[in-house]
Amino acid sequence: MHRQIRPGDRAEATRLDLVLEELGESGSFPGLAVEVTREVLVLHFIESMRRNRYVDRIRDTPHSKRVLGFDRDIFDPLMGAMVRWREGDIDDACWLVFLSVHFGRHRRGRWALTCNFYNRLGGGGLWDWHSVRADVAATRRWLDANQIALKAEDAGFGNHRKYESLDGTGLNGTGETIESYVHWVGESHTSRLPIDNSDNGTGDFASLFGSMSAVHRFGRTAKFDYLTMLGKLGIADLRPDRAYLNGATGPLSGARLLISGSRNAHTAPADLERALSQLQLAIDYPFDVIEDALCNWQKSPRRFIAFRG
Repeated sequence: MHRQIRPGDRAEATRLDLVLEELGESGSFPGLAVEVTREVLVLHFIESMRRNRYVDRIRDTPHSKRVLGFDRDIFDPLMGAMVRWREGDIDDACWLVFLSVHFGRHRRGRWALTCNFYNRLGGGGLWDWHSVRADVAATRRWLDANQIALKAEDAGFGNHRKYESLDGTGLNGTGETIESYVHWVGESHTSRLPIDNSDNGTGDFASLFGSMSAVHRFGRTAKFDYLTMLGKLGIADLRPDRAYLNGATGPLSGARLLISGSRNAHTAPADLERALSQLQLAIDYPFDVIEDALCNWQKSPRRFIAFRG
């Protein structure tokens, strides 16, 4: 295992392996009883924490406004969110996080689709929060008129959003998702989200996760990713209080493999979440890291494969 761990992560990998070995010996986590599968899970925990540290760097590093310009090689909506946040534009910061989740990061084109939309294909003006909220109907018409250009040159949806469409005026496309999101937010993100660092992030997370069902085609994964990213970037005081497995696919299979010994076990999500709370206390990792690691681990539990995109 250590050959696949960076030197700076080896002490943490050793700690994790010891904790997981103890949990496996307790009998409560059959998926940890086999050494090779336990070691692969350790590698996925380390990989997931590394992704969180990358977000920490985005949060803590000053960024040029160029990350919001019409240059697809530079554009980054998460870095851009921090630019807007530092400018005091909380609404557009949250909007950029929403766009990053809705469009997703494409394996080849990266953030090209988000860049194309936000910058109106370089034709002048922005589809930022303020312009979209002021005229949602115009936004939807523009989407319809520019679907082909928006998708040019690998400007596609990310893997988790690959079944979405750019349809602007229909009932099952991006236009409907955007309009329902605007309605969900209401007057401003500061009135909808816990922006004031109230230290009540876990309670707010549960309430907001439920209310976001009003956002069209924003399912379990999208809601979880959006709210956790707002928290990780420090834009809102939000932390998941559990793994939110109801409606999940990969994370649910991973939890069942870990706790019941089989991806195909029929253990109820609520029972799995209680067991994962025990795991969370033992390893002291946030639930978004646990959810991500389990999702990737269950795809290949005996051989580590870094899944990205």
